[in-house]
Amino acid sequence: MVINVHKAALLAALLGLGLAVSGCASDDTQDPDYQTGYTAGCGTGTGYVAGNPSTVIRDPDMWRTSKPYRAGWKAGFNSCRVSTSNAPGAGSDYGYGRRNGPSGY
Repeated sequence: MVINVHKAALLAALLGLGLAVSGCASDDTQDPDYQTGYTAGCGTGTGYVAGNPSTVIRDPDMWRTSKPYRAGWKAGFNSCRVSTSNAPGAGSDYGYGRRNGPSGY
């Protein structure tokens, strides 16, 4: 019986800790910078041509200073990038390092 009480107390403590930690997480998706970045990243994803920097839509100041903008841009690019069978590497990282894409990550 003592073992079950200890297990219950441990479980309650772990559950409480998990709830406390999850409350500290922020939801960047509601941030206007995230939404702006997502729109720019999605626009890049639909029209990106490898090796042509003019096809990258990005605000350089926001990219440098806003974590939500960068997160939104990456999410938008990955969500909207075009994948076709006749465009080598389109929509995938096959043959390309992640750092070689327009996001630089």
